[in-house]
Amino acid sequence: MLKIAFALALLPLNAAAQSCVVDFTIRVTQGVGPITPGQEISGQADYTPNGRSFRQEGGSTAHFASGEMRLGDTIRGPIWTLVTTSRGHAADLVAIYARQVEGFDFAGQSYRGPMVISLFGVPGARPDTAPPTTQEEWDRMDVRRAFALHSDGMDMLAGTITQLTATCSRARN
Repeated sequence: MLKIAFALALLPLNAAAQSCVVDFTIRVTQGVGPITPGQEISGQADYTPNGRSFRQEGGSTAHFASGEMRLGDTIRGPIWTLVTTSRGHAADLVAIYARQVEGFDFAGQSYRGPMVISLFGVPGARPDTAPPTTQEEWDRMDVRRAFALHSDGMDMLAGTITQLTATCSRARN
């Protein structure tokens, strides 16, 4: 029975997918090489959920998506998932993950992923675990807004998201 429930959870949803463009600005808190703390860098996440999602540990839901996340002029990687939580004991969450990031190397370290923006809201800020589709839903995620890009090693580029604008529209089939 559990296998059937899991398989059903991975079936495409009948609802039309929402394509979203999320423009954001980070203020660097942990710099690397020429990218220094306090510097502001613009980024963008352009994605479409593919209709497949599954529950994860801790009450979060992973929504598979396609698209690309970019930071500055050269750093980029394909988006593979959005993770959301709603009405848990801790903060609600919306996170967008890119993997196989390219375009940034420093001192022998390759910053190849993952790259993530994570937005946290008070418990109950999100009515459910569906990906947000309106600016109002994104704005509710205002407790903490973080960015991180991990290297192949132990280092990372990190920052606080200071601005975020999202525009979503129905994806064309």
